[in-house]
Amino acid sequence: MLTNSRLLAMLIAATVIMPAAAQDETADLSSRKMVLWCTVIDGGSKRLFASDPLPTSELNHMALWNANSRFITIVNSRYNLTIRNNDHACSVYRDMTHATKARDALVSLAQQRGNRIVNIGSN
Repeated sequence: MLTNSRLLAMLIAATVIMPAAAQDETADLSSRKMVLWCTVIDGGSKRLFASDPLPTSELNHMALWNANSRFITIVNSRYNLTIRNNDHACSVYRDMTHATKARDALVSLAQQRGNRIVNIGSN
């Protein structure tokens, strides 16, 4: 029977024994290309502003915050709005296929709710 302590010991042993080449592959996962896209809704005019999916390699919190802030600033300046800066305007996905499917599903849902879609392009 595999107990929690035995499982933990096996994981630690596998990490210590793992060859250097395998460790490099797992460390390389964070530097691979991810895909970022942003959306924000203006409730007053019933518009959904959406950016195109854009490949990015930066995955830290600060890079995501900068993308959120930049997207909100672009929407506010182009459309003379005062949408608050939202930490959850942008989403990150592991590849273009997943990002496109998620964005299309959100856009479809917004259209069903009567929102007009405004494509911002790649910010």
